[in-house]
Amino acid sequence: MHIAQVSLQFGATSTGGGGVHVEKMTEYLRRMGHQVTALSIHTKRTLAVAPALHDGHWSQETRDDLTVVRFLVEEELESPYAGDKHAELARIHRFCQTVAAWLREGVAAFDTVHLHGHHAVPGWLAWALRDQPFRVVSTVHYLESTNVRATQGGLMHYRISEGDLAQIMEWEALARFADVPVVISPGMAQDYLDLLAELGIDGAEVRSRLRLVSSGIDPESIRPRAEVEAKLAAVSDPVEVLTFARLDPVKGIEYAIRGTAQATELTRRRFRLTVAGVPEEPIYLPMLEREIGAARRVLPVEFTIFGHIFAPAERDPFLDRFDLYVFPTLREPFGITVVETGARGLPVVATDSPGPAYILDSPRREEHAWGTVTDYGVLVRRTDDPERNLAPNVAQALAWALENWEAMTTRALAFHRRVQEQFTWPKVADEYTALYRG
Repeated sequence: MHIAQVSLQFGATSTGGGGVHVEKMTEYLRRMGHQVTALSIHTKRTLAVAPALHDGHWSQETRDDLTVVRFLVEEELESPYAGDKHAELARIHRFCQTVAAWLREGVAAFDTVHLHGHHAVPGWLAWALRDQPFRVVSTVHYLESTNVRATQGGLMHYRISEGDLAQIMEWEALARFADVPVVISPGMAQDYLDLLAELGIDGAEVRSRLRLVSSGIDPESIRPRAEVEAKLAAVSDPVEVLTFARLDPVKGIEYAIRGTAQATELTRRRFRLTVAGVPEEPIYLPMLEREIGAARRVLPVEFTIFGHIFAPAERDPFLDRFDLYVFPTLREPFGITVVETGARGLPVVATDSPGPAYILDSPRREEHAWGTVTDYGVLVRRTDDPERNLAPNVAQALAWALENWEAMTTRALAFHRRVQEQFTWPKVADEYTALYRG
């Protein structure tokens, strides 16, 4: 098959998990023998190395069986998400209009066009391409409207106007026009159906077509089980605790810092915290630095900033330095870092956000006031007031994990097996190929 993968994030423009997802999908589809064309946006960085532009607005580069087409929708663009939210939405809409026109012109013939991203890309584009001869698959990687409403617009760059929020919701709902709409966790599926209901759209027909396909990890990044068992058999002193994520307010990094500091009063074990990630929101960094400064009064804390998303060859040795992973995200549709750390054998403490709750879910559940212990890890209860409750709940969950280390190592080994069986890129590619074929 000839498959188009449409995404704002691809290669040099990747800023998060969505970009990694599309690149890995492209890699594994090519391994399966499919011809793949990636359609993405031009930034200053990609223009600097791009071949000549066709008609002044798109370039094409082909290597082996991969073709990358990028569209110029704005001069001097640093990032697809530059500027305020209104400017960002207008830019993404222009990108979608440009892609739709290019596809209608039939510059290349595709069997399937796979749309990836937030709101307009999987939504508006699915609507715009509904009469085309190719099959359209839309993966909604993130319901941005759900995040905005859940946080009441309080998270920095999520402060948007009512008009822009209404536009996002409308575009998200348009993903129903795809031949196959896809979400990446069960909680996100329910959120999508709730969105349709809120807009007065009958979701019964969409429910019958809605599919769940998650993200994955390279099989080579799954640490050999014997190495995991050997590492977990010995308890480090101090225990090395890691919070590793995109440094974005929605990841709740400050709650990991506060909660880990509070946990020093609840456990006999010594531990230290490393906060690491790629900055997403510049004004978030000073706040994290203040939190870390306060925590250092009772806890050793290291703050490491990376300038790019890790390739597996960098990420895996980095993760192997640590003993436990804390992920206090406020709203997460999946949570690829949970899978990545689980693949390396780290016990996981995450919030009960839809993605981690799906990844770590099991039939047996041990309920506590601060959260839930499953067969695969610990889920921290966010509550309706995370500013008041999340850090104390993180502290109690972390203390439980440290005081019940043998039980946590059993869960880490079970989760390591679950990652191998369920969350790998070959499995994801197989699931998508079945959807492409209908």
